Amino acid sequence: MQFVVSPAELAARTAPPEAGPVTASVEERVVENTVVTRGEVTYAGAVDAEIDTSSLEERAVVTGHVPEVGDELKAGDVALEVAGRPAIVLPGALPAYRDLRVGLRGPDVAELKTALAGFDLWAGDPDTDLYDADTAVAVGALYERIGYEAPTGGDEARVALRDAERAVRDADAELVSANRGGDAATARTANDALVDAQETLAEAQVAVMPSLPASEVLMLSALPRRVDDVRVARGDMLQGAAMQVSGATLAITGTVAKRDADLLQEGQAATFTGADGTDFNATVESVRAPEKAGSAPKSDDDGGGSDESAEQPAAARFSVTLKPEKLSAEQVDALRDTNVRLRIPVASTDGAVLAVPIAALSAGSGGEDRIELHLDAESRKAEGEDTVTVPVTAGLAADGYVEISCDDERVVPGAEVVVGT
Repeated sequence: MQFVVSPAELAARTAPPEAGPVTASVEERVVENTVVTRGEVTYAGAVDAEIDTSSLEERAVVTGHVPEVGDELKAGDVALEVAGRPAIVLPGALPAYRDLRVGLRGPDVAELKTALAGFDLWAGDPDTDLYDADTAVAVGALYERIGYEAPTGGDEARVALRDAERAVRDADAELVSANRGGDAATARTANDALVDAQETLAEAQVAVMPSLPASEVLMLSALPRRVDDVRVARGDMLQGAAMQVSGATLAITGTVAKRDADLLQEGQAATFTGADGTDFNATVESVRAPEKAGSAPKSDDDGGGSDESAEQPAAARFSVTLKPEKLSAEQVDALRDTNVRLRIPVASTDGAVLAVPIAALSAGSGGEDRIELHLDAESRKAEGEDTVTVPVTAGLAADGYVEISCDDERVVPGAEVVVGT
């Protein structure tokens, strides 16, 4: 009998509750407008590091300076030693494709001169792309810094220089003798021989000035770089890429809609959450518009970057890059190659403020903002009403809440406001 329920009692139990207002509490909280997205944590710009050994006369055997995964390559470091010679890391976007020596011109020479200037070495006029004597002296100074002898043409070039110097001395003596003898024809012949000897000496002097073989330089942009993968060992023949390197610091890349991208700018603070729930700080580094469909990206020579003034499709996603801050080596290893949740605050109240659900806010006949305050029992008895409309000033709205300010003493944290019926 204890399970038997009368029809009248069953109807009473299932009857709808008495109609009344739906309320929520006034809160004291920070109202923050935040762009939320997800991003990949990676080392930026991974590239294969290749060393051109095609001009080597000896076998391209790796003889030393083999890095380990996780090592950092900086300007002036020796990335690898091949056949007893260094592969020097220098900053630059143009790979080494030829041996550089006095008299050559080109963008690779200009890039080298810029790199040498970064070591406080005078490499000649920076506005020209000529490899001159100053450039050669600077290259020699760089080799001296890293503890290697600079390439100067070898023994044959030094022998040729001595022979040329001797030839100039002999030709000069012949000219002096001819002038003393008073034979004009003999003097002219001796003078021509001296000029030829001097030209040969100039060429021999150039041949022994420091040069930079393509096999002894590794040009890498955005230094320093982190070694991600090493593909050779000491004693191996160098074939193909010796290693893979990437940016030395982590970067987080994600995408946002255009309406969110319009709120972001470089330098904004952000946070992201690791797999273990730990929050980390980051900074917005760049926000890039998507490329227009069917068009190639512009190079720096064409004005650089994408045409942000062009109309983008409504569904196009903007790329955002962030830089994590103050990570330990253990945290870097844990975060690398993970997908994380990003939060980028774009507007916030100055500390905790009074806030109510946006649904509690309504507009009066004059356009003013107002809330409907649900009175407590004592106030309802005094006012003779269950609710009262109170004008407020609305502030920042985000995450379903809106900041309010009001002079009415009844609008305090914990007070109830009507959000529906």
